[in-house]
Amino acid sequence: MTHPATTTPRADRRGMQIPGAGPVARLLLAGGLSLVVVIVAGVQLGAVDLTWSQVWAGLTGDSTQHVQRVVFELRLPRTLTGALIGIHFALSGWLLQLLSRNPLAEAGILGISAGASLVAVVAFIIGDWLVSSADPYNNTSFALQYLPLFAMAGGLVTALAVYFLGMRHGQLSPVKMTLTGAVIAGMLHALTTGALAFWGHAHTELVAQWLAGSLYGAEWQHLRTLLPWTVIGLIGVGLLVRPLEVMQLDDQHVRTLGLGLNRWRAFALLIATLLAASAVGVVGPVGFIGLLIPHISRRLAGANLPAQLVLCVLLGAVLAVLADLLGRTLFTPYEVPVGVVSAVLGVPFFLYLLSRQP
Repeated sequence: MTHPATTTPRADRRGMQIPGAGPVARLLLAGGLSLVVVIVAGVQLGAVDLTWSQVWAGLTGDSTQHVQRVVFELRLPRTLTGALIGIHFALSGWLLQLLSRNPLAEAGILGISAGASLVAVVAFIIGDWLVSSADPYNNTSFALQYLPLFAMAGGLVTALAVYFLGMRHGQLSPVKMTLTGAVIAGMLHALTTGALAFWGHAHTELVAQWLAGSLYGAEWQHLRTLLPWTVIGLIGVGLLVRPLEVMQLDDQHVRTLGLGLNRWRAFALLIATLLAASAVGVVGPVGFIGLLIPHISRRLAGANLPAQLVLCVLLGAVLAVLADLLGRTLFTPYEVPVGVVSAVLGVPFFLYLLSRQP
């Protein structure tokens, strides 16, 4: 005869599966279909709308040179790059919120994007100065593949500063961390503006557009530069899922379970910074995706961290592509940077979350 005590934990575990396998599968399917729809729309719609048959002909090479250039050289790399940056910022925000137990944590709000932007702009300036000094007639810009490395260095230094300054009595204070990040972000934005004013170069307009978080002019080179960091980030996040589940308990309980809390926190901070700063290094800072998407994913998937992870990937890509699509179609022939559109969507949500904080 089975003792009643042995059946209770099993029933409890079944009750904690929020949501069940069926709802999760439907959510992931809906997210995947939404991503396919917005990618197709991103390739099809623009200053000149194309039919689906024209898009397909452009992808297969069975079309006019103009259509093939619009589809394969302009819209497809831009749309796919947008999907990747959405994944980067969404997963970075998800990690930062779980790491700090702070629903307001996000790369832009905590100053990580600002630190990455400052170092990337300084790299732009120094690289341009070195090239101009060596050959005044050479207009070659700073190599794109190096920008994520410099941006990650700036983002990581900023993240560490915010993390340690956000401590109170040895514990991480969510409110103090958010305020510290906002102050540091404001200071770094001012330094970035000062660096651009000091530069006073013809490239300033291009860099200013990049600082607004724009996918304008995104090419296959941008996608190739970002993709390795996407793969590394996804592997790192996959390794963090199990430790993050344990880290949701209080610190004392986590230590009794034998988990190296400080080591895993450092690794999570590193991956979150890598994801956000590498995206900043390629397309500039795009705010609020990392704030919105983790909250939506938690609301849909409940306490199921693997489901939250997959939803962050899908919905982050959907939001970034959709924001870029809106920015380049609503005010044709003018374009609104994806960072501006995401901020318009994210600021009211941020104020709502801030009003709920104790």
